[in-house]
Amino acid sequence: MSLPEPIKENLKFLLVEVTALLEKLDSYLLTENKVKAQGILDRSGYAYNLRQRIQNRSMAYAADNSPSDAVRARAISDIAGYLDRLTELTRDCVLQTRRLPEQHDLPLDVYRPLLRRVIKSIPVIDKALLHNDANQALKLGRAESKLNRLYQSLLSNKTEQLKKRKNTEELITGLFIAHIFEQMGEVLLTIGESILSSQLGQTIDMQRFSVMEEAMSEYTQIQNVANLDICPVAETRSGSGISAVSLPMREKTKSRKPHLAIYKDGEQKKLREERDGVESWHRIYPGVAPQILTYKKKGDLAALLIEHLDGQTFDHIVLKGSPELRTRAIEALAKTLTAIWDETRKRESVRANFMAQTRKRLSSVYELHPQFEEGKSQVCSYAIDTLDGLMQKVEKLEDALPPTFSVFIHGDFNVDNILFNEQNSRIRFIDLHRSTYMDYVQDVSVFMVSNYRLQAMDADSRARINSQINAFYELMDAFAKKRGDKTFNVRLAIGLARSFITSTRFIFDPNIAKRLYLRAQYLLRQLSTLNADEAEQYRLNIREIFSE
Repeated sequence: MSLPEPIKENLKFLLVEVTALLEKLDSYLLTENKVKAQGILDRSGYAYNLRQRIQNRSMAYAADNSPSDAVRARAISDIAGYLDRLTELTRDCVLQTRRLPEQHDLPLDVYRPLLRRVIKSIPVIDKALLHNDANQALKLGRAESKLNRLYQSLLSNKTEQLKKRKNTEELITGLFIAHIFEQMGEVLLTIGESILSSQLGQTIDMQRFSVMEEAMSEYTQIQNVANLDICPVAETRSGSGISAVSLPMREKTKSRKPHLAIYKDGEQKKLREERDGVESWHRIYPGVAPQILTYKKKGDLAALLIEHLDGQTFDHIVLKGSPELRTRAIEALAKTLTAIWDETRKRESVRANFMAQTRKRLSSVYELHPQFEEGKSQVCSYAIDTLDGLMQKVEKLEDALPPTFSVFIHGDFNVDNILFNEQNSRIRFIDLHRSTYMDYVQDVSVFMVSNYRLQAMDADSRARINSQINAFYELMDAFAKKRGDKTFNVRLAIGLARSFITSTRFIFDPNIAKRLYLRAQYLLRQLSTLNADEAEQYRLNIREIFSE
């Protein structure tokens, strides 16, 4: 993003004003001249007016441009606010010194090394912001670290002096002044992070940028991450960021795809699980998982650069695809799953424990939808089972019906985690951090409910969704029959009830959430009356369960 001239001009004026006030404060700390102090206090309005101009123009620019340019414009608006905050802290410092008596023993010049560090950082802001230089932005982070060390040294010194119980009021004032410079350091750090965010078109902090820089430069051989096109794609519920990485237009060649890779960063534990999941797929069943291009970790954070896979996700296919494409995709999915499950099949029974999964997530469901939390109730003398009561009964049934084999499953088999390449009819999987050996019904139930909970409510979309659910069920039911899995339908009903309930955690609309919850209730009440010896005769009425 090239800054519009009015924004650039006002930013320049604001940087000059901040520098002037900081220099005046430096002179005041050296001389304690009251006229200089008053001069600082009298200039409160100018920086604020410049900030307002920048923010107004930035917001107008954000409204009229692309999402990534809007992120950059908002970052510029934030930076203007932080620069104004530096002027406020400058005035706060003067006001704190006025608490000192006319004759005092607190040497104000001890704060000048901290202030000089701040003053030296203002030209760095100028270079980083107006010349799109990420390395200069990183210098602001290092400046904050140096300021913090100076602050800690002062804090330790003043604390030791306070223990002597002499000049305590002056020393306390001195601590407040030192804290002001600590806050200035934090402002510099935040400005640096905002500059990086403005360059990348997505929100990022220093630690995340450092991890990103290492991961990107190793794979792309481009040292300045800001020279790549990094487009935010999504953010997971665990806090991981997901972005598509491309070469800038001038550097793209015919031999390189428009998207080089998918970049993910976040909590190290989550990213390590993702890496381990992908590597497990490469060992156990190669060809469906993306390649890991690089993995980096630093502190509590980690970053993954993953192969960009061509294809459409199943949510896009079901809502936008032609009837022919939808049929091809669902048949290719069933064929791929059959091959994976037959290849990885083990005699060992690994239960999904659907009711235990549900119980673990109920508190999150009730936080968003407290109306689902039921107390005991009855009609005349007939006691009506609560959700907990139903789950206890179904859990006993579930315990009596272990799967006869286990397979390697995806573990988070939502429609947006499965890709179909129309050109070669190939199925690929993404987001593999939960992959493990388990009952295949786990993936079947999650896929079906993730289709149903798509929030496209028009009649045509619902018909498409129900058609995909029904087709998938028929193919999975056929798989189960050929493998002699006689309790497939009962375990699937339990799995569907689980997914219906737990999916309401992600749906704010109370009416849509209620539709899922009532379907879970319907299945649980039906299953609660079923004996284990009747399980082989049980058959799901899929069209009834998923009808509108």
